[in-house]
Amino acid sequence: MSNPIKQEIEKIEIPEELYDRVKLGVKKAKAEKKNPGKKWLGIGTAAAAIVLSMSIYNGAIAGIPFVGEVIEKYINSNQNLDYDAYKTSIGETAENELGKLTLNEVMMDEQQLFLSATFEPAEDVDFDYQTHIIPSVNINGKDLTSITGGQSVELNDSMFTIYNDIELHESIDTETVQLEISYDNWDYETVVEQPWTFNVEVSQETLLAERKVLDMQKEIPLSHGETITIQKVVVTPISTIVYYDLSKNASEDIHFKIKSEDGEIKTFSSAYNSNDDGDVSFARFNGFHLEDDHFQLVVYDGEDKLLSEIPISFE
Repeated sequence: MSNPIKQEIEKIEIPEELYDRVKLGVKKAKAEKKNPGKKWLGIGTAAAAIVLSMSIYNGAIAGIPFVGEVIEKYINSNQNLDYDAYKTSIGETAENELGKLTLNEVMMDEQQLFLSATFEPAEDVDFDYQTHIIPSVNINGKDLTSITGGQSVELNDSMFTIYNDIELHESIDTETVQLEISYDNWDYETVVEQPWTFNVEVSQETLLAERKVLDMQKEIPLSHGETITIQKVVVTPISTIVYYDLSKNASEDIHFKIKSEDGEIKTFSSAYNSNDDGDVSFARFNGFHLEDDHFQLVVYDGEDKLLSEIPISFE
């Protein structure tokens, strides 16, 4: 068979101290029609649809026995993260004429789903770290996907880890979650005729028990005279997410950082900004479990000018 169509991917350099990957920014067609031109932000860039795909191949590891890559390495390979209490191991394999795909791990977070899989391409299929397999997912029978990100990591010349993270339209509050996962898109333009499909059940009981939600609905004046409304802050063992309304702000070029009580500054890992009425913007800090009950949200404009410091307390 002919090889699937490939899309040219732009590679970018990211400072080592920053988050070590960038969101794909792949939107479903319906999302693009609803919010054309809105900003999906990966860390350190306002560009959408940019991929940072990192190959870890070298001759020394070619042919070694496979050990499934963990989701923690995708979230931040520079931190010693341990999310075993919140993940579900799957280990199921599906196969078609393109190759074998094994779903390794699944993890739910606040309005986000993480997947780790291993792909072994068939002999006549070209695949490298710049090629991406993108899943469609139904959660408890509903399509809640907003934006999908991902990364392909080369383990050796015939085996790749396929990571995906999927932003959701709404929170999932059930302790048990039914997932229908179909890896049905190859590099954005090619539909996989016989997709790799998995029907799995995962638990988020521990996650929900440790999640903290601070409803605020607080209007914050900014230094240039406009306002934003902080709707809520959600803290889980995996991330911290700030939801806000920009409809009273002329510019969408607003960014958040978090300052903890000990002075540590954390930059967002991804964000979505829209000042259309009814749209909810958010800044997500993946791999950042905010243990302090008191901290500050620091608001900047696109030129990194300080606009406001907002004290937050869960007490």
